[in-house]
Amino acid sequence: MKVRMVQHAVGQGGMFCGELSSGGAPLRWVFDCGSNQADALKREVGVVASGGDIDLLFLSHLDSDHINGIDLLLKQTNVREVVLPYLDEEALIVSVARDASQGALTGTFVEAVTDLAAWFGSRGVETITFVDGPGDEGGAEPNVPDVPDGGDGEGEITHKWTGEKTSIAEQASPPRSGEGTAHVQRVSPGAAVLAMATNQLLNWALIPYVHKPSAVLMKAFNDALEAAFGTGTSKKTIAEMVRDTTERQKLRDCYDALWADHNLVSMTLYCGPVKRPNVNIQLWFSALYRKWRWRHGFHGNEVGGWMLTGDAHLDGMRRRGRFLHFYQRFTGLINVLMLPHHGSIHNHSDAVLAAMPELWVGFAAAGPNSYGHPHKDVRRAVRSHRHAWFHRVDQKQSSQIVMEIDMY
Repeated sequence: MKVRMVQHAVGQGGMFCGELSSGGAPLRWVFDCGSNQADALKREVGVVASGGDIDLLFLSHLDSDHINGIDLLLKQTNVREVVLPYLDEEALIVSVARDASQGALTGTFVEAVTDLAAWFGSRGVETITFVDGPGDEGGAEPNVPDVPDGGDGEGEITHKWTGEKTSIAEQASPPRSGEGTAHVQRVSPGAAVLAMATNQLLNWALIPYVHKPSAVLMKAFNDALEAAFGTGTSKKTIAEMVRDTTERQKLRDCYDALWADHNLVSMTLYCGPVKRPNVNIQLWFSALYRKWRWRHGFHGNEVGGWMLTGDAHLDGMRRRGRFLHFYQRFTGLINVLMLPHHGSIHNHSDAVLAAMPELWVGFAAAGPNSYGHPHKDVRRAVRSHRHAWFHRVDQKQSSQIVMEIDMY
């Protein structure tokens, strides 16, 4: 069984692609598809699309620099399933408000978030899956069963969700003339994607985790919406109203109620083995790094896991504690960590690095920007890990990270 994972060089944004194969049709998945550097994004979307159909497209959240390449991707290849954090009406309008506050709101984005099933369905997507978060009480753990010894069956790779799945009829609008509508479902907290071949569980899982905004912050936002747009106005109506630029300032003002936490909903994703496998791993982004890695003899501790974080806030003790509790079974298997929010100091915690004893690389997906990403203290923290290296994936193709795994 072979795995190939790539963090693509799209600049200030994010695009990761993974492929799992075992002698038949592979399982392909993508995490985020966006950037502020349009040329780099267009180039890398073409690279990913040329690899064939995509089984799963995970979107960490709806910031434009994580999703503005999706339409381009859907025009070039078939995506069967899109996976999102669960977005109720409040969360959807927050995403519209965020882009409005940054001057990045487009009509296409408003159309997409106000009718996800029709927008994605008209572009060939069969299923939209919402991943639910654990809520304020926390306590959720991944629903991932043990895999048999070996876990390296041959043939076409398929996948299945664990846990309960519930259809969301109210999210699915009637089909438009000549267009399809995606089936919408919601999976329970802790649900994971398991890889299978010939009905045998493989030693590989994709495990998403969603953090949710606090009830206090959401109440402040809803109170601001009611004051600006009137009591009883639906969130979908508000989203459609801000197509008119004169209405956008109202929404920008409402967003100020959430200034303390600009990335309210974000999904992380573990891609890796369920248990420690027998593997050979090649990891590189340049000849210099390969030489450095060989010199330090990492082959003795090979495992194969990769953690993607999007813009997750891991600086807060409670949120970080829930994140680490959720993934505690897998943190010892992680070699590569995406530093959250492009290496921002406001999303960072040394405790996350300390929880990953086999970490080889902590990377920031950061192109030219005015935010100071990645922060020098984040770089320093990664380099202080016992044998990890910091790397910046920017818009230059030579900066991408590639990990190839041969499991036996």
